[in-house]
Amino acid sequence: MTIKSTIFRPYDIRGIYPQEFNEDVAYRVSRSFCQKYWSAKKIIVAQDTRLSSPIIANAIIRGLVDADKQVIDIGIAPDPLFYFMIFNHKLDGGIMISASHNPKEYNGLMLSVKKPGAKMVLDIINDDLFKLRDLVLSDRKWPASRGKIGKVIKIQPEKEYLDYVARKIKLARPLKIVIDSSNGACGFLPEKIFKKLGCDVKTINGEFDGTFPNHLPDPYLEENLSDIKKAMRQYKADCGFCFDTDGDRVALIDERDRSASGDFCMLMLAREVLKKKKGPIIHDMRISKAVLDELAKQKVPTFFSICHHNAVIEEIIKRKAVFGGEITLHFLFPLDYYLCDDAVFAALKLAEVVSQQSSLAKYIDGLPYYPLSPEIFVDAPDDKKYQMIADFVKYLRKNNYDFVDVDGARINLKHGWALMRASNTGPMIKCRFEADTKEHLLEIEKEMLDLFKKTGLPITKKLYRDLGLC
Repeated sequence: MTIKSTIFRPYDIRGIYPQEFNEDVAYRVSRSFCQKYWSAKKIIVAQDTRLSSPIIANAIIRGLVDADKQVIDIGIAPDPLFYFMIFNHKLDGGIMISASHNPKEYNGLMLSVKKPGAKMVLDIINDDLFKLRDLVLSDRKWPASRGKIGKVIKIQPEKEYLDYVARKIKLARPLKIVIDSSNGACGFLPEKIFKKLGCDVKTINGEFDGTFPNHLPDPYLEENLSDIKKAMRQYKADCGFCFDTDGDRVALIDERDRSASGDFCMLMLAREVLKKKKGPIIHDMRISKAVLDELAKQKVPTFFSICHHNAVIEEIIKRKAVFGGEITLHFLFPLDYYLCDDAVFAALKLAEVVSQQSSLAKYIDGLPYYPLSPEIFVDAPDDKKYQMIADFVKYLRKNNYDFVDVDGARINLKHGWALMRASNTGPMIKCRFEADTKEHLLEIEKEMLDLFKKTGLPITKKLYRDLGLC
């Protein structure tokens, strides 16, 4: 069997089903996982709503049972339930079947494990995932099962999660809320929690449907928010929340049908956390300087992180941070909850902020802001994009640019900054620009696109047009 090595990315496994990623690959991953992490005995398995997910889940579970593991199967369930079970029940690891916000043709795996001697379960990423890849790609015969040691236990953890999480949230007033679950694994789970807290809730696209008939399950992209904005107008809600397929991202919508940027959400949540305890805050490379400037005024230490929740978690632990997140709508709350990517809990924490305001829209309008470009995507093959970034960083260093290279390169300029980094989830390089004025933003965009092009990035005329530069 030939397996495409590029489906193994730095943070997960993803490919088009069944050409690149299928049940045969899934079985080999499952057996390799068990061989590499032999001491992990109790493994949870969850899946998103994609049509291929039950097929992949069966292969994963078969591999675990053949390796004599105890499998906790929670069926279709989002990351919040997956991680809650791992941490609350002290499980040894887990396999989540999902391609997150990728289109319906894709599927994939996110693997987590507690290594021997480790204090907590973490996702298998980077070198550890590539070592697992090498094991999967090897022409290996697996040892036979020792008998009836491996078994499957089916559990529905929803009620336990609802009770646990609801106790941690205090709303200043009941809210009228619209939820868009994007036909993903969150389903009606967020509605149940908010109703438990006394809110009036309307859910759209709550039915499980792996064809994603209404919109792509990526709330970070504005074009996927039209359904919830329409529902907001219809129900005259205080706020809305749109979730992705596996429930690790959530977008906030105000009562004027506007999406709150990830930067705004980061600042809203940081302000709330800092009321409890002052301490460091971790953020990704795309964070707005407006957020950093406000935190600097409060003498709050801030630290850049690689753009992935596992990297943010590691920085939170290292720095003893009180909050962390990414502007792509991932948020972590070390003071209040387990260190895991739980968009339902993040929505509840955002709701706490909303409940303290007479108007979410007015609150957002009062937040600091600098002109910012949309994130632009440059096509770059998976097997070449990291070398492109390395070559660019080498050029910057040789020419004495002021930049941060934690993840890609964020170039500090007189009137703003520019970022270039490889996508973790697709064959592309992502770029973003910010400036202190609109005029300076246009100058930075043109200057940096010209520089990117000069150093070998395939910048097209369309990208210039998309930014209004020609």
